[in-house]
Amino acid sequence: SEDFANFPTVELYASYRTEREIVYKDHLDTLQNEHPERFLWKAIVSSESGRISSNEENLNCLFSSAFARDSSLHDTHYHLIGNGQMVNEFKAGLAKAGVPDDKVTTEMYFNHKAPVNDSVVDRIANAVTAGCSEAVASS
Repeated sequence: SEDFANFPTVELYASYRTEREIVYKDHLDTLQNEHPERFLWKAIVSSESGRISSNEENLNCLFSSAFARDSSLHDTHYHLIGNGQMVNEFKAGLAKAGVPDDKVTTEMYFNHKAPVNDSVVDRIANAVTAGCSEAVASS
């Protein structure tokens, strides 16, 4: 539709424990197929690939898309939703990579007091920085 053409690009990464838990897959696939220049989504199944932040491969998929390569640390807004530990680790990793505070919003539903794992924060910061370095190198 014409309204969608003016909508900002959106990347959605959703983590599920199992394939069976994935919701709205058909709808999200349709949006992605109809608007590939505006919408990208990926389901990450933690029972198959581990937590999003558990390894570089998972993190690289978050920060190496065509949309990410075309933007900078100051262009992208991150909205983090879910487990408090994961949200806090990503928020700290984004800050360590230089993402401005006003570009990060959060919603936490449980596990608010879990300690942040410093190695996870470093892994996230390194993935963000590498994604931005690729953007700088390719421009």
